[in-house]
Amino acid sequence: MTDQFEDDREQLRVIQTIFENAVDKNTLEDLGAYIDADFSIVSFTDKSFEDFESFIKEWKISRRKIVGKGGFITKLNPEPSLFIDDIAICKGCSDNTMVDNKGQRFKYTSNWTVIFKRTDGIWKILRAHSSLDPFRNPVLVSNVKRKIFMSSLLAFILGSVTCSVVAYWIFQ
Repeated sequence: MTDQFEDDREQLRVIQTIFENAVDKNTLEDLGAYIDADFSIVSFTDKSFEDFESFIKEWKISRRKIVGKGGFITKLNPEPSLFIDDIAICKGCSDNTMVDNKGQRFKYTSNWTVIFKRTDGIWKILRAHSSLDPFRNPVLVSNVKRKIFMSSLLAFILGSVTCSVVAYWIFQ
């Protein structure tokens, strides 16, 4: 039995590869030919964008701030797509590896949904949404651990100084 949507699935796989390469190279504008005029996205930072240019601008700012000279690689793991006329609903998870601007490596998964609209025979991204676990996000966990360590160190130093001053006054 042949899949009536196999050609469509292949076109979506091509866009997937372009996306994965664009993330790696930090050239999301490579997706421009596959962006619908009514594009919108909610990113994993929970920011909503109503056009591709705004999204790219924020992507580059966030990437420079967090990743810097590090790197970011994503591998999409799509589930079977649902086709309804000229709409394709795609979802899945992604395996992500980020090396931040301090050289620290983070591996995490995220979930995503992308709705494509076929325009003039070309599948274009109409809507997208990406999310990740807000409580087990490895970047967040790392930052919380660092803040706890720094707070503990500061408390230890202040406690030591306070004890030294008190001991000096008592035994003077």
